[in-house]
Amino acid sequence: MIRTRFCTKALPQVFTACLIALTVVHAAGGTAGGQDPAAPPSPHRVRLSPSLASTADSPRRWYPRPLTTLDGTIVTFDADQLSILIGDQNAPTRVASARVNAIEWRDAPADQIAALDLFHQGDFAAALPALVRCISDHDASSRPPVWRQQWLSMMAAQAAMRSGRGDIALELVRQLDARPLPLMILGILPIDWTGSVGDDQAFVQTAAKHAASDSLAVKLVVASWLLRSPKYRGAAEAALVRLAGQQDRKTIALLAKQLTHLTKSPPAIKSNLRLIEAEIEQLPMALQTAPMVCLLNLVQQSGLEDAAKKWKLMLELAAPTWHPDLPAAVATP
Repeated sequence: MIRTRFCTKALPQVFTACLIALTVVHAAGGTAGGQDPAAPPSPHRVRLSPSLASTADSPRRWYPRPLTTLDGTIVTFDADQLSILIGDQNAPTRVASARVNAIEWRDAPADQIAALDLFHQGDFAAALPALVRCISDHDASSRPPVWRQQWLSMMAAQAAMRSGRGDIALELVRQLDARPLPLMILGILPIDWTGSVGDDQAFVQTAAKHAASDSLAVKLVVASWLLRSPKYRGAAEAALVRLAGQQDRKTIALLAKQLTHLTKSPPAIKSNLRLIEAEIEQLPMALQTAPMVCLLNLVQQSGLEDAAKKWKLMLELAAPTWHPDLPAAVATP
């Protein structure tokens, strides 16, 4: 059995649509590719957002658009496309990388399962070396595929941030940013969406030392860590404005734009709420969850109780993707 999710055009309607459409269906009805039900389970389950063609439909289209699930064996997955063999296909199915929201590895190695369990239990200090060993302890023939190495490394960067090892987190981000990454992986950059690290002076000093990095992803993470620092807040705000305005890295610009809302006052959040919601709606689905978490915190801090209730329920019941900042009760990848 699987859960089939749907999305709608307008964010204010997403919660209602998801409550109506979150249904449990037989796996044969919720996947693509016509896999034989008697065949052994495929190693990978890929969850895709609606195609660009369907998202460009007429605004009169009110009904939910289903998210596609593909079961098969991933051949390649990079910043451009995902290639997957489904069932007894001879040629792989290819989809745009930007549509990939999540990948479930059904038969993941034991060391990866153990490392991720430590992360989800909140033991980030133990999860960090365990995640790194999932790659470093293997030779070239037994290492995970490159896309999985990238995802595990970004999870390690998250564990580093959450265990007070900002230097390691930034170094991992720098290394990962040396090559283009899928949106699914950029969506879990160790950005401080909730203002949780700004009071840690060790973090602030580490971030300040890396503010001039050549990596735009590092600059983005650093700016998020410095936003709550009285000494560096002005510089962090200016860095986010520059990152949001640059044209070389669209994804970095989109995430930086969302972080600029952290600098707004409660009255500004209230008056711009619909605009912020519309901006999140326009993001690729793989990037939406973290800005939604950020907006939930902003409306709570601004005293917008109705908006806070709505966003809290949306994240608990219909988050577009998993993210480390989601409540622990939300299903993990």
